[in-house]
Amino acid sequence: MSSEGTSYSLTQTAARKWRVAVVAAEHRERTKWSIELASFGTTAYDTLDALLDTVDEHEPVVVLLSPDYATEGGFRQIQRMSRSHPAVGAILCLDALVIETLQNALRCGVKDVTTVDADEATLRQCVERVAETVAEVARASTPVVSAGISETRGRVIVAFSTKGGVGKSMVATNLSTGLAMRGRKTVVVDCDLQFGDVAVLLGIPPQHTTIDAAGAIEHADLDLMESLLSVHPQTDLRVLPAPIEPSAADAITPEVMIKIVELLRQRHDFVVVDMPPHFDDVVLALLDYADDVVLVASMDIPSIKNLKVGMQTLDLLALAGDKLKLVLNRANAKVNLELADVERALGMATDFRVPSDICVPQAVNRGIPVILDRPKSNAGMALGIIADYFAGTAPGDEAAPAVTATPKRRWRRD
Repeated sequence: MSSEGTSYSLTQTAARKWRVAVVAAEHRERTKWSIELASFGTTAYDTLDALLDTVDEHEPVVVLLSPDYATEGGFRQIQRMSRSHPAVGAILCLDALVIETLQNALRCGVKDVTTVDADEATLRQCVERVAETVAEVARASTPVVSAGISETRGRVIVAFSTKGGVGKSMVATNLSTGLAMRGRKTVVVDCDLQFGDVAVLLGIPPQHTTIDAAGAIEHADLDLMESLLSVHPQTDLRVLPAPIEPSAADAITPEVMIKIVELLRQRHDFVVVDMPPHFDDVVLALLDYADDVVLVASMDIPSIKNLKVGMQTLDLLALAGDKLKLVLNRANAKVNLELADVERALGMATDFRVPSDICVPQAVNRGIPVILDRPKSNAGMALGIIADYFAGTAPGDEAAPAVTATPKRRWRRD
């Protein structure tokens, strides 16, 4: 079959912003599913490579894959596709729903699963669910070019932990402050929508919050969004605090939060997002959307246990992956835990270590990031290394400083 595929369209909706494809080696399967999905303007291909040859950058596509792809080799192809074409969403058709196969499918980036005997209505529902996702991914990944806006999109870094009290917000505020001190135009967003502390840690009284930003999304107005940001006077860091009232968090959906971050990255080199220490729809959406995920843990058994479970969850959902950077806070604490034991339990080497230092709580209580307050302290220098590492990844900056801390990692899967 040619790479152009075979079209089975019966109707074509001009307003539709995504397309549907069927990939199956057997002609009978291609024909059956293509006819059932013909109202979407479906095109059929005999291989995944043949489809991908026709996909433009940022083009949203929903692809129904035959059971032939429920193999080790098929999963590798899907994983490569999900990384190289994030706006292509796969639906895997299986002979039977087996837990192990479902887990493997989710890990490699499959968006939905159905069975070979699914009726037409079920297939259409799968397609429409995945279509919503890929359309949003495509929209978010398409550079917006207008007056005063660079085609280069800033880098999104989310700070996440699976337990409160481990220093995640401290790391997020010091990282964003450090980037601003290094001349990177940076904004920090407090996404702990109920109990966020970013404004407190920076000593900034919140004037506008994410609730106000959510209201500006309807107009997609970059100037209006910029006007809602507070400014950290010592570093020129921009700040979007969390809502003052915890109940206001219910008004912010994952789609709205992604749009806020997307607008901000159009005018900033870095968007640092401080996340709540739990999984919810907003958190999962941002973990998937981010360029880097900074995982923060401390040297205590509950923190390490929760982090291990959290990493397994991210792995199962095929989120984060190689985007993960592990920061071990209070790494030199005398708590009868050895660093090697912690790394062995996690199956992952630490990227950065921040030592226990009295300067940190002192700076927190003054509302001044320790990287600014005591840059030559042990903790200040460790946090500076993290900022140096990310400052070397500023988009479009060929003169970025050399990275001074090289991650030692990667996953060690059992």
